[in-house]
Amino acid sequence: MRRSQSSHFTLRQDGDATVIDITPTRPNLAFMAAAVLLGGLFGLPALGVVLNPTRHDALSLAAALLALAVVAVAVLALRRARAHRRPSQLRLDANGLHAADTLIPWPALGARQVVLPETLAHAQAPGIHGLAAGIAARHRAGEARLLQSRLDGAPTVLLAGGLDAETASRLDAALAEATARFT
Repeated sequence: MRRSQSSHFTLRQDGDATVIDITPTRPNLAFMAAAVLLGGLFGLPALGVVLNPTRHDALSLAAALLALAVVAVAVLALRRARAHRRPSQLRLDANGLHAADTLIPWPALGARQVVLPETLAHAQAPGIHGLAAGIAARHRAGEARLLQSRLDGAPTVLLAGGLDAETASRLDAALAEATARFT
């Protein structure tokens, strides 16, 4: 993964509070381009079949339906590529941890957890299959998340998503250090 695409965070002091600005990795351009290309290659011929009344035989409509299923998978891949990849901000002050418009008081903080993406063991495939596997692996490398559990029974809070593994671990350590100042 190129350095310009990796995630990062910055710490700054705002009075007595510590503010952490988090920038996630950008979605892998090759992954997004492949999804758009796949949707276009299957979607445009399907659209031609659906719009042309002379092509409304059972076989053509079945092929168009299958092509639209491939387009739906491509759209879902694009949505997933953009999920949890918005810049975010954490604020730690005397009241607690402010994350995602939620205040978690210090006594309610549970354990933090770095969730790394699954790494699929795959043999190096030649040709287009190897290329596709490499693109997917580079995209998955930027899907680490940092979660904060709560002791008060409220649901777990996503502190940051779309991070690479190194940044997620460093962010967890920085949060532990900043939290130690307030507890």
